[in-house]
Amino acid sequence: MQDISVFNVIVPIFMVIGIGYLAVRTELMPKSVIPGMGRFVLYFCLPALIFTTLTTTSIVTAITPYYLIAYGAGSLLAYLLGFAFSKGVSKSTTSEAGLNALGMSLSNSAFVGYPVLLQVFGTLPAAAFTMTLLVENLLIMPLALMVLELSRALSEGGSARQVISSFVRRLVTQPILLAIVFGSLFSLTGLRLPDVVSSGLGFLANASAGVALFVIGGSLVGISIKGDVWKISWVTVGKLCIHPLLVALMIWLLPPFDRQLQVIAILIASMPMLSIYPVVAGNYLDPARYAATLVVATLMSFVSISIVLAVLF
Repeated sequence: MQDISVFNVIVPIFMVIGIGYLAVRTELMPKSVIPGMGRFVLYFCLPALIFTTLTTTSIVTAITPYYLIAYGAGSLLAYLLGFAFSKGVSKSTTSEAGLNALGMSLSNSAFVGYPVLLQVFGTLPAAAFTMTLLVENLLIMPLALMVLELSRALSEGGSARQVISSFVRRLVTQPILLAIVFGSLFSLTGLRLPDVVSSGLGFLANASAGVALFVIGGSLVGISIKGDVWKISWVTVGKLCIHPLLVALMIWLLPPFDRQLQVIAILIASMPMLSIYPVVAGNYLDPARYAATLVVATLMSFVSISIVLAVLF
């Protein structure tokens, strides 16, 4: 494992976040364009990055079951712990408990994790990043949204069957999942893209990191840190401390596997929650507290990521 400078890794990441914040704060860029830029990353740049990376990766040798188990089980435990704590200690409603648990267990792998991995390793660790997205998009996010949707449907007298059917249809049309599926098919069959297509997708892929970080910064403008300080604090601590510790625990319990993959699993778990956290929350409850939680966690992740890098490297 290479030696790295924590300063050289972290500062460029938060510098671009800061530029995004200042651009929107000074109205050089209107905040109304930020959601569109975010969709550009999620629907075009990241799928292009994942697809082109997988087409040049041997998916058979890239998938490491122990990584999937460690990151998946650690994230699932973080979700269950957050949900149980919310219900048992904070006496939260099911919707509130589900949102707290989501904030504790789902990292911002796309907008923060990917740029950090690039800074640390120089090139994207394709296998680890793909496995992370599989866990997040096929386990944690579906579980969290299913709990929230079922809770709302049952409280409104709706049909659980209709909720599940609609949810599955949305799940299988996600651009990131489609990129994983088709990229894996290309890898397994040995198919190769024409150079002209690969170059075009490469332009989109290369835009991912910078635009993603800019969006994070712009999204923070106008969000005030207010609400239940206790709940904001423990969800933030849960995400930045408990989640990586649970992933580390799973790694310790499992048989040894690739050291770099172990580092990546813990590092990604130390990222703040997904940037659309308050957007998801707004579909079920007042998003103000969840927006404040995102701000606090994003700012405090400077410390958590620095500590993890210092310990692991």
